[in-house]
Amino acid sequence: MKVYQKGLVIAGLIVIAGYTSFRIGYAWFTIPSSCNYCHETEPYVISWEKAPHKEIDCRDCHETRGPFHRIDTMLRGIRDVGIQLKGNYSFLMKSVYYDSNCINCHLGDFKPETKAPHMPSNHAKIIKNGQGCNNCHRDTGHKNGLGVDAKFEALSE
Repeated sequence: MKVYQKGLVIAGLIVIAGYTSFRIGYAWFTIPSSCNYCHETEPYVISWEKAPHKEIDCRDCHETRGPFHRIDTMLRGIRDVGIQLKGNYSFLMKSVYYDSNCINCHLGDFKPETKAPHMPSNHAKIIKNGQGCNNCHRDTGHKNGLGVDAKFEALSE
């Protein structure tokens, strides 16, 4: 075997090992129960377990779609772990959700969740006017502001 062929084989094995490690890490750290390991999310997990969306996992709402969605999720997770380790936060870390996930799911376009109730027709006008799903359906996935509300109440005393 020539030197460049050995190099290609080694490079291929490194890529496969890296990709496999990434996929295993992604699968392990992005299930709902594992979010609680690194984030201060226990109240949200408890609230989610009682919510209408308890049958779908965190990623269905909090992960962007597209070819790089897993990388984006992992990078945000690494950032959040850094914030956690430094203790450089005053409230719970802001969790991103995507209206496009709500819309795709409730239009029946997002697989595997095709059993979601279909969005009423009057919602199209609301969405086109720039209002997000969270404006009206604030506590649908789980209660929002659980940690923040308590801190604000303590400030007003």
